[in-house]
Amino acid sequence: MAKSPFPEFDFKWPNFDSNFMERFSMPGIDTTALMESQKKNFEALVKANQKAAEGYQNLMRRQAEIMTETMQAIQESVGDLMKANDGKELPKKQAELVEKTIGRALKHMKELAQLTIDANGDAFKVMQDRAKESISEMQELAEKISAGRK
Repeated sequence: MAKSPFPEFDFKWPNFDSNFMERFSMPGIDTTALMESQKKNFEALVKANQKAAEGYQNLMRRQAEIMTETMQAIQESVGDLMKANDGKELPKKQAELVEKTIGRALKHMKELAQLTIDANGDAFKVMQDRAKESISEMQELAEKISAGRK
């Protein structure tokens, strides 16, 4: 490993072996349970990030699909407007185009917003569930500590 140009910031990471928590053990506190709880917290965070990433991948995929649909619709609309070039049909076709375009845009905006809500909601649910579990774990640990003092 290369020598750091900032020796004042060099430090050794602790050895997180099976005996690591035993070195910091305190009477009445189950350090193994604490480490297991933290491990579950980290796993929940990873899972929440995965859920969010999956949701945003779906969002981006749908945005690409909408872009493709929009480009096709533009081509069709330009073709329709070119055909309605006789003067009488043009204003009617333009109004229809505007109405259809605005309706489609609002529908897509609602769909994309729902995809975003779902992505965030799924990730939040994972963290919310883990927070509830963590509170229960801490309550159990506190009860064990209290029982040990009696």
